[in-house]
Amino acid sequence: MTGWIKAMTEGGMTRIRMDAICAYQENEGGGKLLVWTKDSSLFEIVEDIQATMSKLDSEFGVN
Repeated sequence: MTGWIKAMTEGGMTRIRMDAICAYQENEGGGKLLVWTKDSSLFEIVEDIQATMSKLDSEFGVN
């Protein structure tokens, strides 16, 4: 089963497939998190940024 991440974006609560994520970037001094997917979608996460970043780092093995 594919893992999903649930995050609050400007458009509301959004579920993003973990295997679709190709890049993510913390922006504006930690004020938002940008997530790009393989189909060139861009999501701007606006709440629980540190928790979401930690989950992504753990999933992708980022130290």
